[in-house]
Amino acid sequence: MNKALSIIGVGLVVWTAACGGPSVGTIAPDAIYFNGNVFTANADYDVVEAVAIGDGKIVAVGSNEGVLALASPSTERIDLEGRTMLPGFYDNHVHVGGGGGGLMEWKGGLISEVPEWIKGVTTIGQLQTAIHERASSLGPGEWVRGSLSREIWPNQTLPTRWDLDQGSADKPVLLTRGPHTTVLNSKALELAGITRTTHVPGGGEVGKDEKGEPNGRLYDAARRLVAGVAPSRRGGPVDDDTAVENMRRRLEQFASQGVTSVNVAGVRPSGVRLFQTLYARYGEELPRATIQLRVSPGYDSYDDLERGVRETIAEIESLGFVTGFGDDRLKLGAIKMSIDGGLSAPVFWSLEPYESRPDFTGVIRIPAEVFYPVARRAHELGWQLGIHTMGDGAVKMVVDQLERILEEMPRENHRHYLHHVAVKPPEETIEKMARLGIGVSSQPSFTVGLGAFAVEALTGEREATMNPTKSLLDAGVWVSWGSDGAPYGPRVSLWTGITRKGWDDAVYGAEEAVSREGAIRLHTWAPAYQTFDENNRGTIEVGKFADFVVVGENIFTIDADRIRYIPILKTIVGGKEIYTAEEAAH
Repeated sequence: MNKALSIIGVGLVVWTAACGGPSVGTIAPDAIYFNGNVFTANADYDVVEAVAIGDGKIVAVGSNEGVLALASPSTERIDLEGRTMLPGFYDNHVHVGGGGGGLMEWKGGLISEVPEWIKGVTTIGQLQTAIHERASSLGPGEWVRGSLSREIWPNQTLPTRWDLDQGSADKPVLLTRGPHTTVLNSKALELAGITRTTHVPGGGEVGKDEKGEPNGRLYDAARRLVAGVAPSRRGGPVDDDTAVENMRRRLEQFASQGVTSVNVAGVRPSGVRLFQTLYARYGEELPRATIQLRVSPGYDSYDDLERGVRETIAEIESLGFVTGFGDDRLKLGAIKMSIDGGLSAPVFWSLEPYESRPDFTGVIRIPAEVFYPVARRAHELGWQLGIHTMGDGAVKMVVDQLERILEEMPRENHRHYLHHVAVKPPEETIEKMARLGIGVSSQPSFTVGLGAFAVEALTGEREATMNPTKSLLDAGVWVSWGSDGAPYGPRVSLWTGITRKGWDDAVYGAEEAVSREGAIRLHTWAPAYQTFDENNRGTIEVGKFADFVVVGENIFTIDADRIRYIPILKTIVGGKEIYTAEEAAH
């Protein structure tokens, strides 16, 4: 890393001019963090000792002597005592629902918390006992509903209908595992009318045993088969105030991980008002948020795809705003559509047959003939597109269709991007992405939380290069990092992206690893670029928001395996400490 320890003298000039203030030197910074190992994450990877803040923005960076010289008696001085300060982490893919449900610790990160009655359950036998006790507490005809952690329950241990029957045969049981899988017992299958001959919606699958009998597992769009039969998991709608408080708690948990900005990857238009209420009440206490609007014109919502296209385009046209609407605390990002299934089933769209299922290449939730007209209209209206593409089949289709759209309707600096790209696409597709400026919103932590699923479907180089980074960067594709809860937390993404260690501590594709400095920039500056915010956040430079994280060890010198457990001491947004480990301990 380069050393840049001299004061950047224009800082105070920029600040006073922006504030309409008097001449240089008559307005002092509000606060100065000094005596630190401050990694700026700028293009030169500069390291400084001190940072001055004024009106929520960075007004100077440089040496202790130079920056402290700007202080007045009213300037707060915070001694970092040699600790490492980084730009605040930006997670490019989180979910913040109003329905409740917290996060729990897992291997250095946070995963979705499971219901109390199922906590601590890790074996089929324990699960059967828990289901029996839960069923015994319910009235006649009531459903046993719960959730399993996808990280703790990979397919090798996931129960079938017959396993659940041992817990309860007379009451219906429905368990979700992540966003792509539901497991039913025989009673629930019976009530939903699911048999070996049931028609399965496109974009989904009913799991079956070797005899063709449903095994209780429903994947992606097939979950619609039980949606009209099973009661809501929480027994009814949540009122607005409760929803807002639930969302607030989730964002506070992200702050505890050093996160100062999030890209919320999928909010229905009707949910925008809850975010507006949340940030009107608590915006100064939370990470900044960009929210993507989710539309589902395919099999997730429609059997008639022509109707899906027609109604979705009408919905987009009725919105009255586009990407960028909002302010520096809360704004709208890209339109999101989910093309294929997930990695945690796995049912992603693969160009090659699955290793474990030679007759299977995944599910397609939104085919090309649906994606193209919806994406074209959104692009025409000025929307950015951020599209779920887990498998290489989905990546290829979307890139081909975006090429068609961009040829028909060229637009500079569109910054369309693909979420996930868990399976490295063909070189021709990668080259096309680089040429067209299509980026990748990657989640390296998938190799940790969901790697057990990937190895079921992938083999050889495709397995080694899951969740690629360096090869995409080398080809000229812009890449950002986040988590998507597999698990949440930048430290896990940094650790696995730097070491390429996965769910079993084996190294997957060492050639895809990046340096520590590069990894931090991928989790700070790059997501800011993704949301058109690189000029106001993502690095510690004069004029940008004072968004920082202070960590308890030197991330550049500690053993790489310590990175995912490095203590988060402070999370600072706009110069305000929104999380401190000291306060959290009390």
